[in-house]
Amino acid sequence: MEAIELDDFRAHHAGQTYWCGIWLGGCGHQLFTKLYTDRACHFAHGPDPEHTSTCARKAAGVSSADHLYIKQGLLAWMAEQDVTATATIPREADGSIGREVLFTPAGHTGLRVLLSESADSPAPGEDSAQRVLGPEMASDPDVLLRQGYVNRIQLIPDGTRRRIQVGTERHGGTTEWFDLHEVEFTDAGLTTPAVEEVRRLRTTRRPIGVQAPKATPQQTRPTVRPTGEETHGIPSPDHAAVMAALEQAVSDGRSRTEIRRWLNQAEEVTHGGATAEENGLIRAAADALLRLERAVGLPTPREPTFQERKALQKVQRLLGDLAEQKRRRFPAVTPHQRRQLAQAAEQASAWLTDAQRSRVQAWQTAPTESAPTPRAPQQPVRTRAPRIPPAAPHSARFDAAGLADAVRDVLEHAARLGRTVAFADLCAQVKDLGELPESDQVQVLRRVKPTARPRSPEPQRPALLTALLTTEAGTMHPIYRQLANHAGHHLPQQADSAWTDTVKILHDRYDNP
Repeated sequence: MEAIELDDFRAHHAGQTYWCGIWLGGCGHQLFTKLYTDRACHFAHGPDPEHTSTCARKAAGVSSADHLYIKQGLLAWMAEQDVTATATIPREADGSIGREVLFTPAGHTGLRVLLSESADSPAPGEDSAQRVLGPEMASDPDVLLRQGYVNRIQLIPDGTRRRIQVGTERHGGTTEWFDLHEVEFTDAGLTTPAVEEVRRLRTTRRPIGVQAPKATPQQTRPTVRPTGEETHGIPSPDHAAVMAALEQAVSDGRSRTEIRRWLNQAEEVTHGGATAEENGLIRAAADALLRLERAVGLPTPREPTFQERKALQKVQRLLGDLAEQKRRRFPAVTPHQRRQLAQAAEQASAWLTDAQRSRVQAWQTAPTESAPTPRAPQQPVRTRAPRIPPAAPHSARFDAAGLADAVRDVLEHAARLGRTVAFADLCAQVKDLGELPESDQVQVLRRVKPTARPRSPEPQRPALLTALLTTEAGTMHPIYRQLANHAGHHLPQQADSAWTDTVKILHDRYDNP
């Protein structure tokens, strides 16, 4: 992460702790985030003056936790198919972990996923569990010759997570990859469309020298159109819509699964004849699919720019906020949220997954939040003059304590760095704060209490943590005068000097408190 990204990460995960995972080969000690401006920010072990930590974790890349994703993902996938299973991750003799995952499904042959070479791996024929190899594992030529295929497994990035794919390597070295929803768990183990094709070809026999008789013409039957589920959302194979979708999938560089789906439908709708332009599109799609499956002739993908990464993170954060909002039974989306989501999704369009695109589209068409309907419309809206201005429609349900904790974490982080925070930047880092009216913002800021205490036992001048709030120009923010007066710290008319002294007190208090 870069420094600005780590600040955002800390703000959204305030109060959480992090530990060196023993299931990744770590030591189990606590980790802390390290912020740098001249190199990559990262997690690091905390101080260990007694040298009790013996961390021996060797792998630190994104693939070092693949065995945990595989265990979690395959167990959930088996449960969806009504298969009860348990899984174990053995520890090697040298103490390392993550080379293999063993699955024991009830009523089925065991499954053994081998991610790397292991000294404890049995020789061929010594293990009855069906084997699934990692992408770097060498396949056994005898198994390929006898069985016709070998199943493999890999994990690819999917937003902030890792998505499982199962591949089938055929005799000859080509491997065709499939997402988990395309794979079935049968008595013979993992079965992909490629496995079914190999088995079909091996069970189809034709006697040598015998010519197959011509099939007798069958009576014409009315064509049964596939249902919407079978055509992935299209009620019937509409010719123009299918060709347009195929062209869009190829031009956008979509996944193999999506291009293959639209290519199959395009071949179906053009079965009775196609134009030269449509034939050219089908050939281009087939070539693109072949390149993706063989991973040859593909240009090196560019890295997302800083702005694209920030936009993608914003999309992920907004989708998460909206999902949480829906879980709390507030399914409406505000105009501001819809506008932010549309702008961020447009900027990060090239890096969104299909699932994210669908969720963005769903929220764009969701009902817009409006003023809530009074629960008792027969009563007057206002029975007496209010003592405070009416709040915004959504302010009645905002979490003042939670927002105050988030504000405190941002301000304390700035204090440790010897900095101040512009109020606009604070609203950008603490979600929902900028959406509140000023009266509610003041209510939140009044709840902000510091965690650091004065180091001197003698009485010291009180200092509000909100003194670190500034304008865009770096001067004292007017809202601080309201907060100080409410707390009894009455500021003089010319308060610049008093405010500066308060900021210095806070910086000193949080400098190695």
